[in-house]
Amino acid sequence: MAYMPLNKDEFYLDQSKMTKIWDLSQPWGVDTPLWPFPGARSDLSFPRGQYLERFHKRTMTYTGTLHAATHMDAPNHVLHEEEVDRERYGYNLAEIKLEFCIGTGVILDMTHLYDEFQEKFNAAGGDPAKMGEIWYELQPEDFEKAAAKDGLEIRENDWVVVDTGFHRFWRKNNDKYFNYYPGMGPTVAKWLLSKKIKGISGTWGATDAPLWHYPLKEQMPWLDTNYKLATGHDAAEKYPDYEPCHRLFTQHGVCTVENAGGDIDEVKGRRMIIAAFPFRCEMADGGFVRLVAWEEGSF
Repeated sequence: MAYMPLNKDEFYLDQSKMTKIWDLSQPWGVDTPLWPFPGARSDLSFPRGQYLERFHKRTMTYTGTLHAATHMDAPNHVLHEEEVDRERYGYNLAEIKLEFCIGTGVILDMTHLYDEFQEKFNAAGGDPAKMGEIWYELQPEDFEKAAAKDGLEIRENDWVVVDTGFHRFWRKNNDKYFNYYPGMGPTVAKWLLSKKIKGISGTWGATDAPLWHYPLKEQMPWLDTNYKLATGHDAAEKYPDYEPCHRLFTQHGVCTVENAGGDIDEVKGRRMIIAAFPFRCEMADGGFVRLVAWEEGSF
């Protein structure tokens, strides 16, 4: 039978008896925001191979980067194989250990950074020359203060998810989202590694802060120009490395998930179970995940 009349009265599961799961992921499709590398970029493409109106089924082909929307990076995204303990941590996306992809964790509320950024950006009228040091690099004390504010602590084997509030710019102002998000540098990455976490994610465009893309004048020339106008300094002097947090985390087995969002504001400031499972593709240096959270003991 090629057509199924809808009957809402039979076989339907009782959703009220299911555990509530919060989706901390961003949806992705044709108009998904992409990291703004210089030069031409290809949008995500979803051509249909079969059509319901002809074949009674739909099949889609996906063409595009695996590093879009909410996704996990694999070690082979930024590291040579000799730099990774492959047996212990895996190298490509298929080899990432599943026990690293789920666990207890904290969702830290740092949404005040969104409010502070908006105030500074609006006061400057969007003019980089009037912004000053509007870019913010997270430090260990930011994590400690956010945890203490809500009675949380970062424990060994925890997942840490950071809500900076910048997911509110997703698809609404991608310039602000990718070029100005509060992000991490090697100082806080090493501090988090000393806490022996197993996963890190946040409402940011990349695991590293936007200015940690050396040489910025080549990787993000418009941002390099704006930084000089705003501060009078050369970004290469203060940020002399390319994505150091990516390399530090993935070398030590820490799962890194970029572009968190979704329902995150509903669960900020809480300890929960967090999970983000990647698909098992041997060729993938990264891939989409459904970053989710639920209350401890609810299953």
